[in-house]
Amino acid sequence: MLSRCSQSRGRRIDGSTPGEWNRSGAFGFPLRRRPMRLSASIPALAVALLSALVVTACGEGPTATVSGTVRTSTGAAIAGASVTSGSVTATTDADGRFELQRLPVGRVTLSTSAPRFDARSEDLSLVEGSNAHDVVLLDQTLFTHGEVRAYLPLGVAQYRAAIVFLPGLKDPATGNPLDSRDLVSGTWKGKCSIWCSPSVMEEVRQRSLALAGGQVALVGTTTLVEQPASYETLLTALSALGTQSLHPELESIPLLFVGHSMGGCTAYGFSRAHGARVAGFITMKGACHDLGPAQAAASVPGYFLVGGADEDYRRENITAVFEAGRAAGAPWAVSVDALGHDPMADLEQMFDWMDTVLTARLPESAGAPLRAVTETAGWLGDRETGAISTYACYGSTPSSASWLPSEETALHWQETAQGTGVVRSCSR
Repeated sequence: MLSRCSQSRGRRIDGSTPGEWNRSGAFGFPLRRRPMRLSASIPALAVALLSALVVTACGEGPTATVSGTVRTSTGAAIAGASVTSGSVTATTDADGRFELQRLPVGRVTLSTSAPRFDARSEDLSLVEGSNAHDVVLLDQTLFTHGEVRAYLPLGVAQYRAAIVFLPGLKDPATGNPLDSRDLVSGTWKGKCSIWCSPSVMEEVRQRSLALAGGQVALVGTTTLVEQPASYETLLTALSALGTQSLHPELESIPLLFVGHSMGGCTAYGFSRAHGARVAGFITMKGACHDLGPAQAAASVPGYFLVGGADEDYRRENITAVFEAGRAAGAPWAVSVDALGHDPMADLEQMFDWMDTVLTARLPESAGAPLRAVTETAGWLGDRETGAISTYACYGSTPSSASWLPSEETALHWQETAQGTGVVRSCSR
């Protein structure tokens, strides 16, 4: 049915229709009706114009179809993967096949994702008609729960330890919040983690991944303030990450902490509350360490770093906690560098200590308790002179000295202390 607008356009102002003369001519004499002849080409032209308008209005035109298979890096088909381009989505069948229809010709973005695989996005150039494209997805390596991210390197059947990087509150140079998640994932976005230099962060990441025979997970977070709620946040996240990744060992995996400023205080606080989970901790230049008894941290190897040019209150807090712990026999070391509030710059020293501690403490069988360290089996460093010796040959009060787990770690400590003298054997 024609609209009222369409009907009104069908008559002239005198009431006649197109192709018809008025019934009365001049002076009232009747005129014969004569139909107007229309050119046969006009209706055809109108139909063509109308069709073009409809096509334009509906957005139709040349389209493309893309089809293919989604597979793993080993060639196995991935069923249930989601393949999307614009508003068109398909799900792969049992053989990993998919097909997307009615896509625009030209450049499009194809996004593919599947549970426990890293998502992939790629640009394609499509021609009109059929296009073939296969997708390869890599096993997922990054897992996130809340503000905690874990990087799990491929090819590890069971992880033996997790290296947890705990940043401070803010970058002292910019005031921006610190975040170690990019450090563990290997993506540098111009933010500081514990370190700010991309080359240093990459070195820290690669050397961490080589610890414990490469069977380590890396864990990064936003700042976790030193309080029991932060410990529970981390424990809950590790359990959830274990479920996500199908690696349930993460729920109870041994932890080695690397913390700076507030992050160092949290590493120490976690060790006081959950020492049975902690293989070792490094705490750098924080002023918020709990001054109470070391509790469970007294049996955990620890490394405290003081900034020689840092604020007095920070140096005093760290020194007080260290001396109280060593008096109780805690296997801890303290060293003083020449810097301010910067994180540890001597990566050789840091990784030598981490590697030695993990080697000494990780159990032979998964799920077994961490192995204890024996204080008398270590080395001692004189904090006044920088001299080092085996525990048995130390000539001063052991409880005031830095405790190191090996000769090599003691030699690195001595370099920072700018000391001399090594005693490997004695007549005692």
